[in-house]
Amino acid sequence: MNRPGRIAFLFPAFPVLHQTFVLWEVLALRQRGVDIALYSIKRPSTNTQQPEGAALEKEVHYLPSALSLAVWRANLATFLESPRRYLDAYRKVVLGWWQDRHAGSEWKNRRISEAAPDREQTVYEFWQGRFNRSPFLYLLKSLWLVPSAVYFGRHLRGQGIDRVHAHWASYSTTMALVAHWVFDIPFSFTAHAYDIYLVPRLLAVKVREARFVVTCARVNAAFLTGLAGAAVADRVIVNYHGVSLERFRPVAERANAADIPTVVTCGRLEPYKGHHILLRACAALSRPLRCVVVGEGPQRRRLEDLARELGIAERVEFTGPVPQARLAEIYAGADLFVLASVVLERSGKRDVIPNVLAEAMAMRLPVVASDISGVSELVTDGISGRLVPPNDVAALAGAIGELLDDPERRRRLARAGAMQVAAVFDREKNIEELADLFLGRVAAPQRRASPD
Repeated sequence: MNRPGRIAFLFPAFPVLHQTFVLWEVLALRQRGVDIALYSIKRPSTNTQQPEGAALEKEVHYLPSALSLAVWRANLATFLESPRRYLDAYRKVVLGWWQDRHAGSEWKNRRISEAAPDREQTVYEFWQGRFNRSPFLYLLKSLWLVPSAVYFGRHLRGQGIDRVHAHWASYSTTMALVAHWVFDIPFSFTAHAYDIYLVPRLLAVKVREARFVVTCARVNAAFLTGLAGAAVADRVIVNYHGVSLERFRPVAERANAADIPTVVTCGRLEPYKGHHILLRACAALSRPLRCVVVGEGPQRRRLEDLARELGIAERVEFTGPVPQARLAEIYAGADLFVLASVVLERSGKRDVIPNVLAEAMAMRLPVVASDISGVSELVTDGISGRLVPPNDVAALAGAIGELLDDPERRRRLARAGAMQVAAVFDREKNIEELADLFLGRVAAPQRRASPD
């Protein structure tokens, strides 16, 4: 089996602080001999990074604007070389978009019954969401990316890079798909969470044309297979992101055993993370506790205002972004980890299997989470943690209160949770399986030709 050459990893933006699982994947794959060249459509919106991310940022090739002279020179040269193939890329984008016009309709109907209203969004977030989930704007943005994809493919050909792996199933994978159509560059991609649910257009053809698709949950794999057909099921590979069991090691005793209980949550401060639900649940409890909210995002001021309105501001700490070493210290000082994720009504934006849940469980910290998407693949209710209905303040408050009142049950759930993570979500083991795929130590599933 031939060892592949250099692989271009393409991201929408890289590195991004709240997407540390992607950063660790790149570092771990390189340690195992995968030769990765880093490409990004745009620069991160913030300079705040994990230390390892800041070091990698210097070598990322950020693609030029679609309006740049370099892009249009590349497109003119490609058109003159093969006008039919060049123009056909535009036709295929439109055709793939049109063929997926009914994509995910069954899932959309099911989503309506489990979703939470988007009342927590700001006006800006509301209109941004409408912009992002419009299928017609998705088509226009996809067509706008074609010139950049042509530049990207031509650049790779000049660099002798013979393969692309795109992270996120939306626009970065659209660019990999177009480069494949125009330059015959094989590609694969990783599908994560709302990138496959927000606007599932052009998605079926991506799955059919890719050498393989990696995703982080069985629920995602079922969705993708349902869109693209059972014939591609063998090429949709579930590989859990996993946790560093070295960094997130169990602690025998909680550091604040003599203090009032501490509940911690971690995640980007956006409505779908459900931080507003957690704050309301903390306010509903008639007992003293601290709530530590780790993360940053557009909802921070709104959440701080909510804590004041609920009369619990003095008990809530917003830490902002923290490096993972500090996050492990925060987990070590907590009694309970809670993630109250919701599915947003209009957009379907959601968590699938949040890495922070697995990190907390690895440290033998008991968890309470919303029963959505793939969370039950990690947490078994009553055995390795507690699951509650999403958007249910009373149920969440009840679960938190019950566990805080029962130290022995917390310890039992925490032990089982740590065992579950060690068995299934060990990053070293999971990344080894991914490296085998990239290095050709296992055969990549065969791609079947899809009809035009």
